[in-house]
Amino acid sequence: MISYERLTEVCKAVSVPVVAIGGITKDNMDSLFGSGISGIAVVSAIFAQPDIRGAANLLKQKLLHMEQRKGR
Repeated sequence: MISYERLTEVCKAVSVPVVAIGGITKDNMDSLFGSGISGIAVVSAIFAQPDIRGAANLLKQKLLHMEQRKGR
């Protein structure tokens, strides 16, 4: 895992979209807000949950909320 500061540096240094992957959950994805990432990639945050559809919907809603905050 890299620090938020390093992730922000990477996002500023490259001209391609940066996608965060690995260890991202519904509980920690908010900590990525403002880093400059273009998206996240998750597997366990959805498929390791008892309610797969509910988990996917929750992540989607959290991402939409983050996008709304970004637009302010």
